[in-house]
Amino acid sequence: MDDWQHIKLTYITHFYCNQGNIDSVLSLLRLYESYPEDILNSTHFVIVDDCSNIHYEVPEFKLNLTWLRIDDDIAWNQGGARNLGVTYAKSDKILITDLDHHLPPETFSYLIRHKNPDRKFYKIYRNDAETGKRIKGHSNLFFMSRARFFRHFGYDEEFCGHYGAEDYRFVKYHKYHGSVQRYLPRHIRCNIRNIDRENSYHSLQRDLSFNTPVDLKKANEISTYGAERGHSRNFLNFKWHTVAVFNRPDTPPKPRRLWRSLWWFRCLFSPLAR
Repeated sequence: MDDWQHIKLTYITHFYCNQGNIDSVLSLLRLYESYPEDILNSTHFVIVDDCSNIHYEVPEFKLNLTWLRIDDDIAWNQGGARNLGVTYAKSDKILITDLDHHLPPETFSYLIRHKNPDRKFYKIYRNDAETGKRIKGHSNLFFMSRARFFRHFGYDEEFCGHYGAEDYRFVKYHKYHGSVQRYLPRHIRCNIRNIDRENSYHSLQRDLSFNTPVDLKKANEISTYGAERGHSRNFLNFKWHTVAVFNRPDTPPKPRRLWRSLWWFRCLFSPLAR
């Protein structure tokens, strides 16, 4: 039985490839495989294949890695893929991103050491691919709490099957319920990747005409009825299976013998007690 107690951060990404290969995914994991051991020992990578229609074999990686595949072919199933990835996360701190970004080692180290985000969810500044200067973060890259993600039902899969709006509504829904969106410090960055969009990507068409009215309907529902309205609760409406799981050897942690005895202190001073 695999043990994941040592995981402090889960990195979640998804892909759909209908061209020649999945090198865009494999090259990213090979890059991360070269990172320092203290990062790799504390990080769990979750890869979700959103029913790609090309055949491939998953090579072995020296990572804590769970590779999943969605079996039902649903166009633009980003929300469902992200819901599935978060479901399999082995830590409360999660980083959700697309394939066209990658984190440098210092950003991984920062997130691993960062306190639990609780009701905050963070964007990350990016390095411009040409100048290296700081630019704004991407709208669908989030560092947040897994518990908070599920408290508000994850992504609304009513948007799946058509392009767009699910990230925007996800952010709005969280803000309406008191989640606070912030940026991580300016020196903490992520990098923009150059992906081969002709051979290792997808050719789906972007058309907002269906999901824009869906988004407006949800905005009206929560504005009119408040509280828990504005989210369909559609969640994991598809079949999937586990393709591969890899584990790095765990390093024994340092003893914290007083931790259990101080439970009363945590009851008094935890955020939930206030």
